[in-house]
Amino acid sequence: MNNSSPHIRSGNSSLGISIDFIIAAIPALIWSAIAYGARPIAIVVLSVGFSLLFEYLYCHFLKRDMHLPMAAVLGLITAMFMPAGISYWIIPLTALISFAARRFTHGIFHPVATALLPFFFIGSEMTAHTKIFEPLKLFKLSYAGQMDELAVSMPVSVLTPENGPAITAFDVFIGNAPEAIGTMSAILLIIVGGLYLLVRRVISWHTPVGLIGGAALVWFTMLFDGAHYNYLIYHLCSGGIFLAAFFAATEYSSSPTVKMGRLVHGGACGILLMLFRHSGMNVAMSVLLAMFIVSLFSRVIDMVMAERYFGYHTRKLADRLKTLIPTKK
Repeated sequence: MNNSSPHIRSGNSSLGISIDFIIAAIPALIWSAIAYGARPIAIVVLSVGFSLLFEYLYCHFLKRDMHLPMAAVLGLITAMFMPAGISYWIIPLTALISFAARRFTHGIFHPVATALLPFFFIGSEMTAHTKIFEPLKLFKLSYAGQMDELAVSMPVSVLTPENGPAITAFDVFIGNAPEAIGTMSAILLIIVGGLYLLVRRVISWHTPVGLIGGAALVWFTMLFDGAHYNYLIYHLCSGGIFLAAFFAATEYSSSPTVKMGRLVHGGACGILLMLFRHSGMNVAMSVLLAMFIVSLFSRVIDMVMAERYFGYHTRKLADRLKTLIPTKK
């Protein structure tokens, strides 16, 4: 048995699943290209290309089984979290880190979150979003030197009851607001992309419902002021929550295998990301950090929620957790 991730848990082929993810992402990427020009598409192509390259080189020289379709999907999802003005030199680095996290940790570290989180601490490119409908230059290697003059705030980043954003909640929902290239339009991610993946049974409803429900729960208990209901839409539609719910948090190698485990996994992600936002963390970073932390416990969640786990026909948590402790042979 090959232990490398991802571990397919359905009758669908790896290639078929990957094609479905790509199809689901196309509407959101088209809208991003309308808003920012051809640069977002170039970022996606480069991210996918480098992901495939690292997978091929590793498997070719070390004689391992290749998972090119899944490598392409991870490259796609990673690119969708990036701003349109990000420097091209960052893309191969994120692809390399994502590849290493998937191959060498077998899903313990979420590949996309692991790849992107370091760059939130290097400059401001991961948090700088440019004005929409003002196309960026395709062949400009870096906008780093111009970010101070080009960058605009996402609506939720300045959101307070006293300082409401000029952009309406409906604008954020349809994609008329600055965002990462794959997270601009919530309606395209939910109604087109997410619904397509659910109908095709590429993902189950448990992770999206858990993540969105967990985020809404924290908002109502900690952030709701009794009047501004539309602020929930701003929070849900900003920073990649819906991209995480339908594309990233459902990633096979780092999510639980059992359905109720996926519900708990999604709920934990939603609760954590809203707690991070409540503490003042960047909205996009909060999503990625939540996925990273919860992915560390996905195997434990499986053990807790599964009735039968690796041959242990028992409901006793202690017996399941013993499987985490190496035994001498």
